[in-house]
Amino acid sequence: MSIIISGWSFGLKAYGEKVIAADTYSNDNRFKEKDLVFELEDEIETVEEGFFDQMPHLVELRIAPSVKSIGVSPKFEEILHKNKVLIRGPFDSYAEEFARKYKLRFLHSDIELACVGDYFERGNDLITLKFHVDSTEVYQDERCQGSSAGSVGGGVVSFDIPWDFFLDGNAQENIAGQCWGNCYEAILKSQEFTTFLEKAREKFKVEKHKKMVLLF
Repeated sequence: MSIIISGWSFGLKAYGEKVIAADTYSNDNRFKEKDLVFELEDEIETVEEGFFDQMPHLVELRIAPSVKSIGVSPKFEEILHKNKVLIRGPFDSYAEEFARKYKLRFLHSDIELACVGDYFERGNDLITLKFHVDSTEVYQDERCQGSSAGSVGGGVVSFDIPWDFFLDGNAQENIAGQCWGNCYEAILKSQEFTTFLEKAREKFKVEKHKKMVLLF
């Protein structure tokens, strides 16, 4: 499989191979879009220098945990600073290291807290913790096959939570208690969520920040 770059609701995403060559999708008009959000998905490990030179209006770069290296040319470095590009990824990852190196803003990537149920029977519940520059929310989505989620009592619900919710020692239990269906136990057992809470409490003791955005 070669690198695939497809559109999604917020921008473009790349996946399919470990390496993105500098000339991948050369002259693709989608790269010139205003306020472009670009996501490097899992499997990708290296992006060659020159690839991001094609994206003059890049404003947000989402970097999966698998990424180990992104080549930065003088042109791309200029884009990063001119557009004040927001870098997203997990704490203590290459993404955060990249943001620190180039003195960019860093925002944690969204976290899937739980996915329970059977999509092909009565549907499944997907609970996601979403981080935005100015807010944090819990997003609940019940998905079903062949019928509306509403017919089985589901649909989409989201609710805002304080940006510093992680300072509460019972944060994981409190959020689990607000979610519908059979998600309570799954959220309590989410190691990714537990790890995030531990690191967030430590990060925001020492790092400069503006709400959930780390400022380097």
